[in-house]
Amino acid sequence: MTYKYQLIVLGNYALYKQDIVDSFFARITELGLDADAFVLLNEVNFDQQYQARNPSVCVYFSNGGLFPDIDILKLLINDAVFLIPVVPDLNHYKSLTPQELHFINGTELGDSFGVNTITNKLLEGLSLLRQSRRLFISYRRVESRAVAIQLYELFDQKGFDVFLDTHSLQAGDYFQDELWHRLVDTDVVVLLDTPGFLESYWTEQELAKASGMGICILQVIWPGHQQAPYSALCTPLYLSQADFENDTSKQELATLNLKALAGIASDTESLRARSLAGRQDNLIQEFTSTASAHNISTYLQPEKFLIMTNKDGQDIALIPTVGVPQSFTFSEVEELVKRIRDSKMPSIYLLYDHRNIVKKWETHLSWLNKHLPVKARRIVEIESWIENL
Repeated sequence: MTYKYQLIVLGNYALYKQDIVDSFFARITELGLDADAFVLLNEVNFDQQYQARNPSVCVYFSNGGLFPDIDILKLLINDAVFLIPVVPDLNHYKSLTPQELHFINGTELGDSFGVNTITNKLLEGLSLLRQSRRLFISYRRVESRAVAIQLYELFDQKGFDVFLDTHSLQAGDYFQDELWHRLVDTDVVVLLDTPGFLESYWTEQELAKASGMGICILQVIWPGHQQAPYSALCTPLYLSQADFENDTSKQELATLNLKALAGIASDTESLRARSLAGRQDNLIQEFTSTASAHNISTYLQPEKFLIMTNKDGQDIALIPTVGVPQSFTFSEVEELVKRIRDSKMPSIYLLYDHRNIVKKWETHLSWLNKHLPVKARRIVEIESWIENL
């Protein structure tokens, strides 16, 4: 495939513009993608290099006054390019942006904490990160219930689908099955590491399973508590008493101040891409090892999908899928599927890890396999599947 992903940066609001560009290309590196597959466009090189058929995202920085690049903006809107308007104050959005952007939801960027969020949205717009944003809060109720609720509300506002046991489980759910199902489908875990965290059987199991599945964990460590050897693979964030309201963390209902919450949000956004990339790489490595053992050739493409040549010389595409494949997962990869089909490959599969997925979703996936052209395959069944190709 000869196309390039296009990041387009326009507008007159320079604050944090370079930070967005730097963050975007740093995240590309974290995802293991080939930097040569991306091009940065602006008002200087747009006319010469823009390709309407290539996957594109645009950030338009706007701070009122004269609005530059309007002709380019109209062209991108006509081409249905994913576009994020960035302003310093959403309360004055319409006066700060050209009329062409009034129907698009804008983003306020008044400090550096929003850079990671915008970066991830750009990657989602290019289908390089899944659009569902899932987060799991692991905590011990008797020590950190109030902070857990604070984080639930914070991440819900930031567009995450947050799992918190007291808020996310419905009456009649099988607690353990649903908990593991949501954990396997999360992008990142925020672990509230209080002094008695491991005294609970469930929190100990959550840590073990998340680590075993390669999910990145942000370990928020309470004042006076140290990171233990069991959590060496976690990313630590140490709290001080000054991070808490009233400078105390010793009460069950103790809460964090706004600065501490913003720091947790920023670190979580940064970890999310790394977590998804690592889990996708694990699927790729497990598949390629199995295929190689059966003398089957596989080729990893820049977009992180695999091409496998079967014994009859036919090419088959496999898209490694993190978490639980559902009906929207199939639609999320629609653009990638279109490109694969344009290359005349007759068969396309989603490759996923079924472990800890509840039975009702396995049944749902079987139904989807009967009705959709893209099929889902369990990684644990790949060996027998390859043998029968």
